[in-house]
Amino acid sequence: MFKKNFETEMRVNNEKLPLNHFVQEALANMMIGFSKTLKHVEGEAPASIEIRIKRLPKQVEVDAHTYP
Repeated sequence: MFKKNFETEMRVNNEKLPLNHFVQEALANMMIGFSKTLKHVEGEAPASIEIRIKRLPKQVEVDAHTYP
């Protein structure tokens, strides 16, 4: 039996992808772990995380250590 802690949803081109329980937990734990390394995120795991990714019309060069 698998213990589930998160409800995780992934959409590609606005279409919801089917994710089994293992993948939902893996994605959630990766994003929570990543968010804990960022400034301004402290303490317990956040109640929710939203990420939106859009492809740029063309690739641009940026300094990876600066903020947009």
